[in-house]
Amino acid sequence: MKYVSFNDEEKIELFDEIASQFYNSNFGQLSKRDMELMMFNIYIKKMISENRNSDGTIDYRCCSDYKISQDLGITQQKVRNLKIKNQLVNPIDYDWKAALAKLTENARYDKNTGKIVINIPDPNLFIEIQNFIEDQGAYVEKQLNSKILQLRIEYYIDLVVALEPDTSRKKIIKELKKIFKDAGKEEGQFDERNIGKSLMDASVNVTTVAANISGMLSPENLIGAALIKLLS
Repeated sequence: MKYVSFNDEEKIELFDEIASQFYNSNFGQLSKRDMELMMFNIYIKKMISENRNSDGTIDYRCCSDYKISQDLGITQQKVRNLKIKNQLVNPIDYDWKAALAKLTENARYDKNTGKIVINIPDPNLFIEIQNFIEDQGAYVEKQLNSKILQLRIEYYIDLVVALEPDTSRKKIIKELKKIFKDAGKEEGQFDERNIGKSLMDASVNVTTVAANISGMLSPENLIGAALIKLLS
């Protein structure tokens, strides 16, 4: 293996873990599929532990589907399927918000389409982000490339606001309502449950919106900080 290696102590612990599936009056009960998943879980946990950034986020460049496929001799699609299955059975703890903030630094904002385009290299990270966005009433546009997340900038702002604590969120919404009203809309038409759609309906200048709310964002809102930097 090129990208993962185990020391002698780890090998002893892992043998005990594998042996427990065979030598406790349960020999032959573990299916081939379960065995593969178990071995993949051992592999991916080790790879992640050795490839974290200084802030604790996973370095997805070092844990790419390509590198894993080359290491294990399987297709990249099988790697992605195993990642998703393993996360369901053996959840690996990670902060998707911090991960998205880091990826936003390399995102592209297309002013012509009004969309942000981000490469999301990990399928589980993509699923977490998509689920949160859809819970807010927005949607992610499906692409032929399953790693590409494309989202209207207004919905991205909605995502940023949704991550704020209740106190600062109320202040930001108050400012957004003012911008909404200045755009010639009735303040009562502003939908707090779907901020992105309200901003789209008012055809507001998103750069102005970002500038106006930047000072209201909490320091913990890393995605908000990354968005402001992207638009500046």
